[in-house]
Amino acid sequence: MRELRCFVFTEQELAKAVIDRRRRVHEFVPEGTVKRVVLTNEPGGGVETVLHLSDDTGNERALTLPEAEVTAALVQFCMNRKIPMPADSEKYLQVIRGVITLMIAMNFNRPPRMVAEDPLTDAKLEAEDNPRIKGRRMPRKAE
Repeated sequence: MRELRCFVFTEQELAKAVIDRRRRVHEFVPEGTVKRVVLTNEPGGGVETVLHLSDDTGNERALTLPEAEVTAALVQFCMNRKIPMPADSEKYLQVIRGVITLMIAMNFNRPPRMVAEDPLTDAKLEAEDNPRIKGRRMPRKAE
């Protein structure tokens, strides 16, 4: 079984996410104002994102962004807003009706991850259930 989640972003949210990410990782952030965003689904899959910027003198320039950068920026944008993002999922972009969409596909057919047993936690749970040892001190965890 698979679950698919879709997050749809405005052009302003996309531009803010990319610029914030570039500033955070100390990459080049061009001067100017984002005038428009052009999104194109590529024939082999993937999305081409082009930001068109205009500086104070009216010169316009285009900034083409790699799909991985845009995906990372949008994931971070969501995380900054406390939107849960599953770590173990496939994340990719699609343009749907001219709008950028972050798709998150989760596969539930994977084998479960094994969790190591913690003897101290198990002892504490046992003490809570057993009235004879309730109230006794639990052994300290070795550090």
